[in-house]
Amino acid sequence: MINNKIIINIFILFMGIFFLSIEKIKLSWEISTLHNNYANLRVEHDNLKDLNLKLTTQFYIKNSPASIEKFAKESLGMEKKRPRKISNDK
Repeated sequence: MINNKIIINIFILFMGIFFLSIEKIKLSWEISTLHNNYANLRVEHDNLKDLNLKLTTQFYIKNSPASIEKFAKESLGMEKKRPRKISNDK
């Protein structure tokens, strides 16, 4: 009778240890996956920051007054008006 209880208790303990070992393996795998995802996200974030800087710079270059004037002269054939001479004859 005592032998059966001891065997059952040992069996239950081994099953608990087995279950906890499986859970530890799952958690270790999830942690390593999260670390890899974090590293990938950091690289992607750095790339997006660089791209944002390039696009911001390009925006300011394209919308600068000199660039707009150049486009107007070359593509639209516009010219700057020359100021008129004002004579004060009375």
